[in-house]
Amino acid sequence: MERNEFSSSWRYINYKLGWLRFLQNSGAARAGLLLLSWVGIWFVGGLVEYTHHASVWFPPAGLTFAVLFVVGGRAVPILMVAAILVTILTNRHYQIDLHNIGLLKASVLFGIAHIIPYYAGSKVLYWLTQVQRLTLPLLIIYFLLIAAISALIAAMLVIGSLILSDMMPVNDFSTTWLPFWIGDMAGIIVLGPLFFCIIRHVYPDKYFKILDHIGVQSSSASPQYKYKILLSLGLVLLAMLLAKFTHSMNSSFAIFFLVLPHMWIACSENAFFNIVSLALSSLLVVFLVDTLYLMNFVMVYQYAITVVAANALFAIAIPALISRNHQLQSKVFIDSLTQTASREYLIQQCETQILHSQRRSQPFCLLVLDIDYFKKINDSYGHDVGDQALKTLSDTVKQLLRPADLLGRYGGDEFVVLLPDTDEQLAATIANRLLVQINTIELIKDEPLSVSIGVTLMDQYDDFQSLFKRADNALYDAKKSGRNCVFQH
Repeated sequence: MERNEFSSSWRYINYKLGWLRFLQNSGAARAGLLLLSWVGIWFVGGLVEYTHHASVWFPPAGLTFAVLFVVGGRAVPILMVAAILVTILTNRHYQIDLHNIGLLKASVLFGIAHIIPYYAGSKVLYWLTQVQRLTLPLLIIYFLLIAAISALIAAMLVIGSLILSDMMPVNDFSTTWLPFWIGDMAGIIVLGPLFFCIIRHVYPDKYFKILDHIGVQSSSASPQYKYKILLSLGLVLLAMLLAKFTHSMNSSFAIFFLVLPHMWIACSENAFFNIVSLALSSLLVVFLVDTLYLMNFVMVYQYAITVVAANALFAIAIPALISRNHQLQSKVFIDSLTQTASREYLIQQCETQILHSQRRSQPFCLLVLDIDYFKKINDSYGHDVGDQALKTLSDTVKQLLRPADLLGRYGGDEFVVLLPDTDEQLAATIANRLLVQINTIELIKDEPLSVSIGVTLMDQYDDFQSLFKRADNALYDAKKSGRNCVFQH
């Protein structure tokens, strides 16, 4: 049974991948899919239309914006054909009775009015994503602004085209433009990112620098993701049932509590799963507006899904910012070659440890060591061998230190070891143990690595500079005493 289930699953995966590869390799198939998808989601938007030519949201706006961002001008003819088809359907739906030239004029005007603003907006956003120094929060601000401006221009142009082609009375302009605009904007902000994620898999040859701004995130959802989704969907249902049974405008504002689970999802899940959760929640809101007859509160729900989506998109930046902060900390606190503490971090930790040890009257020792004849190694065998000597030395020393000890690279081939709660006798023992183990390293055959080590014990008046200077003087005396030895001050 398990083998049959596995075989069935494998065939299903191969079937899905086969279709994806077919789409990736066939421009005609991609064009057909885009056309059918656009007309299909236009029909879905029409199901929740609450005034002529205006829906709770307008998904085709999001698809148009996303496909123009990914594909560019090549998608314009397909979008124009889609515009002609839906204009014909609209003509029949509203029984406007346009024929021939009038219908063609209306179709072309609608296509131009719909495509131009989103083409311009997508090109501006695409250009911004190429800017390497653009941060993710700033990119999200630009996306929201571009979405709002593009949707507003599209609303004005499309309504104007409907009036010019006698598909809408001039008097309807004042009551239509605002819901039209918010519906288009919601379609872009809520569904645009989801369509972007889907389309980029159909066009794998495209490279989008926008992904550089998101940073490295988990490729799968957490085990708790399904419960977060259920929580957000349950909250939508409860908030909208409250509005249904109270018939109160004030109760409809409870939908804004949806921002809480979506902020949680955005801060704890992959960006893609955050986008999926937004689409699911907003889809349920749109469905319930129509099912529960809440059209009197439709503007509240339009604003709610837009505001929740905008907040969730900003929250995507939080994991990216945390990841970037960790990367910056690594660059500042860790030496890139030896993966030991950097000079800055070493000094910072040493000063902290000195104050701690002085307050508690605990011993604290510092070791300074460097490789004997390191310049000769570089000159004779090359800097690659010299770098390998530094890395091997670091790895060896780290293995011999205690968890509370800290190894850092002070500069060049000079290293410092912090030994908290350690007296001078124990510090000397540790230093000699390091010396013996380092002598077993042979980067070049029959030429063991050797180091000189200076040891010093903190006194009550020490700071880092004085403590380091004393240990460095001990190191200098070890060099004068013949190298490959430990000297104490």
